[in-house]
Amino acid sequence: MLWDGAFFHTSTERRDSPRALRPTACPFQRGIAMIIAVYGASSRLGHQFIGVAAAGGHALRLHYRAKPAEQVPENATVIVGSLADPTAVREVLRGADAALMLLGHKQDARVPYIAAATKLVVSTMKTLDQSRLLVVTGAMVGESAGNMGLTMKLKNLFARRSAHDGMMEDRDEQERLIRASQLEGWTVVKPGTLTDTPATDHVQVDRTLSMGVGSQVSRATLARVLLQEIEQPRFMQQAVYVAER
Repeated sequence: MLWDGAFFHTSTERRDSPRALRPTACPFQRGIAMIIAVYGASSRLGHQFIGVAAAGGHALRLHYRAKPAEQVPENATVIVGSLADPTAVREVLRGADAALMLLGHKQDARVPYIAAATKLVVSTMKTLDQSRLLVVTGAMVGESAGNMGLTMKLKNLFARRSAHDGMMEDRDEQERLIRASQLEGWTVVKPGTLTDTPATDHVQVDRTLSMGVGSQVSRATLARVLLQEIEQPRFMQQAVYVAER
């Protein structure tokens, strides 16, 4: 483990800042920045979220498995380490008011890791007395049958048959772990197909949203939805679907 180079503090904020002691259950108040822990910062969705959160004045604690090539905002702290390393996972959560998980498998992935990483994040949050956790999964992950039309169910069946062994089950287990976590502030966010189109305000976020094969949302739009839910929680202890209208 590259511990001497594992922490790149680009923020001028002290680690023992009084702001880090604010209770995590407090809602966001305009003018008061939050500290947001992000797992999956290197993803395209991660890049979008970092941009909108930094623009909103929030401090970020970003997890990477390797030192990032891209520049991070001034108010961000980068932690490099394995998602299987309890010390690295804990460091990302240090002083955080909310945590966000944006993990996903690459197309050629063959080794499940997301459920195990989620289990470690949840258990670490409990030891730190933290509770606000947003997890992005997918419209076809976990308990989704009631929100899918016939064509979407067929797409889901094909995706599961064509995926490498254990990959879809890994995402299902992640969602099951979150629902059973007993964290008071969990939210599962289940978007349609992600795109790279510009952000729009024409977006639907709802528990009962019907998802079809054409349901999609841009990463830029989803990043805004995630930040809004962190700042002004509406769906705690719920799983919600997201798609642009």
